[in-house]
Amino acid sequence: MDAEKNNTPKLPEALGSAEYRTRLTTKLNCLIAVLEVAIAKITKSMDTPGANEERLSKIRGNLENTLSICHRAKQTLDKTQQNKQTMQRTRDGKMMTARDYVELTSIEEYRKFRSMKPISQADVEAIDFEELSRRLLDS
Repeated sequence: MDAEKNNTPKLPEALGSAEYRTRLTTKLNCLIAVLEVAIAKITKSMDTPGANEERLSKIRGNLENTLSICHRAKQTLDKTQQNKQTMQRTRDGKMMTARDYVELTSIEEYRKFRSMKPISQADVEAIDFEELSRRLLDS
């Protein structure tokens, strides 16, 4: 199969795309549903008289193995999505990072610093280092 025909981007870069992960999750969910129906039909067929139980057992085993692979793939996709959401929340400053827990002494201090804007270059240039030195030596 030609990758361009299926509109499938190259992996692993493709997993970075939310749209691609959504399409892949939809396909996996459809495949899981089809496999579950097929397993149910095979199981029902095994109960009919004259059924080739050995052959049907092998088919059911293969379907169940494929289904477990699909479930693992779906879990991986879900974890990838959750990790991306967590990283985005962390970047947005809405969630404490491990560094915050180490550097800050309380949740109040975290909230205080989270509400403050970052130090700008103008702030640094406006510092009176002599006054700062004097104040630090006096304390």
